[in-house]
Amino acid sequence: MGKDTAKAAVMTAQRSPLEMIRYPIPTPAPGTLLVRVVCCTICGSDIHSWSGRRSSPVPVILGHEIVGSIIAMGEGVQSDAGDRPLAPGDRITWTIADNCGKCYYCREKHLPMKCRRLKKYGHDNCDTPPHLMGGFAEVCHIGPGTGVVKIPDEIPDTVAAPANCALATVVAGWEAGRIRAFENVLIQGAGALGIYAAALASHCGCRRIIVTDVQKPRLKFARAFGATDTINVAGMTREQFAGAVRDLTGGFGVDCAMEVAGAPELIPAGLACLRTGGRYVEIGNSFPGAVFSYDASDIIWRRLTICGVHNYDTAHLQQAIDFLAAAARKFPFEKIVTRRYPLEEVNEAMEAAASGEFIRVAVIPE
Repeated sequence: MGKDTAKAAVMTAQRSPLEMIRYPIPTPAPGTLLVRVVCCTICGSDIHSWSGRRSSPVPVILGHEIVGSIIAMGEGVQSDAGDRPLAPGDRITWTIADNCGKCYYCREKHLPMKCRRLKKYGHDNCDTPPHLMGGFAEVCHIGPGTGVVKIPDEIPDTVAAPANCALATVVAGWEAGRIRAFENVLIQGAGALGIYAAALASHCGCRRIIVTDVQKPRLKFARAFGATDTINVAGMTREQFAGAVRDLTGGFGVDCAMEVAGAPELIPAGLACLRTGGRYVEIGNSFPGAVFSYDASDIIWRRLTICGVHNYDTAHLQQAIDFLAAAARKFPFEKIVTRRYPLEEVNEAMEAAASGEFIRVAVIPE
């Protein structure tokens, strides 16, 4: 980082290597923050944007699972979303969305992540000032409508970073699914979101926590995060899968299921695993063309509920950080990030993340 400029890895075209570009470091305006990025983990949506699986503006500085250290605070900034005092040098994380707080969705419908004037870190064009609104950079500018959460000293950078957005999104998902103690749950996918979903279900006191995937190492890993049962669904028919889940739940099926694998063909199988009156939370298929076919009469006759969850709000991020602090001795969160790369090797980091071999990969500016 120079005196007046900061380096960023910029996606100038999809399916192309990221390019190192310098941008002027902005002076924080009232209500804003300037932070030094200390860690940014690579989310599946970063890979989707980079690979062209979904549309993305260019140029863009990708990365939104960020931990930063405060450099400077604009006028009026005194505390985080929980009224904890802030000062230069404090480590923070923040919501993926910077919202206006005044529009129809923010104020009336309590959906700030759907703000009509929404800005998203790691997703918006970086051509215009303040430019630095992504995690693959030395510096990030935080807007006035962003939910900021101070990170406790005992939570390491690489543990805190995926809380925004993987863990916070799962918190929002289980809230939408109205998860309760002693329920049986199904989690389709053992990536980062599935791992966090299992840990949260265990923390909430669920009875059967069934995690599915097609990769044996991921299923084994899920056991360390509270999965009571794992099923390798490779080659299984829908009927075989649903039968296996019913066998684990007294013949009824699960109370709630969550899809976090990003495979639309899993949705009918997951719905078939629900008990009568069960709830289904869809998170993973956040890209165009995720089409599935299902007999709607089954939804009616078995009184099923289907809920889509996209992103989260400040309360969910706060709960995610609180959960990491509360459950640090119960689950090995430090093992979720298994590869670390400097900013100069961000393209190698993206390739590693896209391989599916690792749960999370971190980019750490030096």
